[in-house]
Parts: sequence; C-alpha cells; structure tokens
Amino acid sequence: MIAFHLPNLRQVFGWLFIIMILSFGIGGVLLILETDSPNSPREGYSEFNFPSKDIEKARVNLAVDTGSIHISGQSMEYLLSGDVHVEAKHYLPRLTHSVTNKTMNIAIDRPRDIFHDIIGGEERWDVKIHNQTPISLLLSVGTGDIYIQPGNAQISELSLESGAGSLYLDIHEWKGDSLPIRIENGAGDITILFPEKSQVNVALDRAIGNIFLTGFTGDDTGYYHETRDPDAPDIHVTISQGIGDITLRTVE
Repeated sequence: MIAFHLPNLRQVFGWLFIIMILSFGIGGVLLILETDSPNSPREGYSEFNFPSKDIEKARVNLAVDTGSIHISGQSMEYLLSGDVHVEAKHYLPRLTHSVTNKTMNIAIDRPRDIFHDIIGGEERWDVKIHNQTPISLLLSVGTGDIYIQPGNAQISELSLESGAGSLYLDIHEWKGDSLPIRIENGAGDITILFPEKSQVNVALDRAIGNIFLTGFTGDDTGYYHETRDPDAPDIHVTISQGIGDITLRTVE
C-alpha cells in the first residue's frame, strides 16, 4: 500500500507566501518593462468631452487616490471637458456617464488590480465645466491638492474631501441663490474666496492650525459674512479639518 503524507500547515503557508512574493515581483517587473518600453510612453494621457445638449443638470463624482484635481468654468459647447495624466499608462482611468431625466451623472472608472496601490502613480485631472448648466461637484483626493476656480459656472453643490493636501476654492464670481459646501480635510491648508455680495455662514470643527479672515466675524466654532443686499445669495459651509491653516476672504 502506498502511503501519502500531507504537508503540515506551516509548509502550506510557507509555499503560499513564496508564491505571493514571486507574483508581486514578476508582475512589477512586467509593468515596469511595459511602461519603460520605447514604443510605449511611461505616462498615460487621455482627453474627454461630454456634450451639454438636452442636459438640464449634472452630477460629477471624481475620486483620486494620489494626485490633483484642477477645475475651472468655461463657456463652451461641452458640459464637461478636460484631460487626465497618469504616471503609469497601464492604470489610465476613464470617465463613464449615464443620463436620467435629463440629468447627467459622471464618475471615474479605473482599472484596479493587486499592483495598482503600489505602483499606480499619481493622477493629474484638468477639468473644465460648462458655465450655463447647474452642476454638483463631489471631489475626493486621498493625497494631493484640489484647486477649483469655476468663475460664474452654476455650481449647485460642492463636496470636497482630502486626506492630506491643500484645497483652494475661489467662488467669488459665483452667481446663484444658494450653495451648500462640505469640506473634510485631514491635513493641509484651506483657502476660500467668497463674493462680497453674499450671506456666508461657515461652521468649523477643527483641531490644530491658524485662521485668517477678511470680511468675516465670529469665533472658533463659526464665522459669518453679511451684506445689506436683500437679493444676495446664501452660502453655507461646513468644514471638518484635522491639521492646517484656514483662510476665509471676501472679494468684490
């Protein structure tokens, strides 16, 4: 009779560990060879355009692990236009969209595998938004900066999240009736420019950092800006921040 000897658990886990390490190594080498090939540029680049025809409003959701997002408003034929750069073209993301009741929903769809979080690299988004269509912006960056200067674009909602990085928001040219803004920032400086003719309420929940004010009054829990214009829009801001300075300023 032939006797079979099953390996013990320590041997099984040992072989599994070796296989896992080899898989990481081989995959990493193949990806590096691919991105360093003379026939394949290391950086990936993609442009995108979404038409504004028959669209009454939009919701844009951009979530980036590492990198930056730059958004500006523009008078153009597209609802949303721009480009994205990545360090490793294998992980070039793309934007997907759907339309329901004349509302366009736009989000990121990116390839993910076991190597993405290790060597996926930074993403740099440069986005232009249509200035005649109400748009909700939901932006998230794990590590990196968010820069928003929409001009007179019809922003209807802003939700901004950053784990570590600076946030610059210039809405002093914004025109509208009411604008809710939610900001969550783990570590980094926050700068916001508001229109002089607006009613602004800023609620704060923060730990460490300085605050710099121009045109605001209040205390550590909240700051306010008022105007005598009865038709002035209302801007409500909620900020949750761990470490960093905050600058609030009104601009004519």
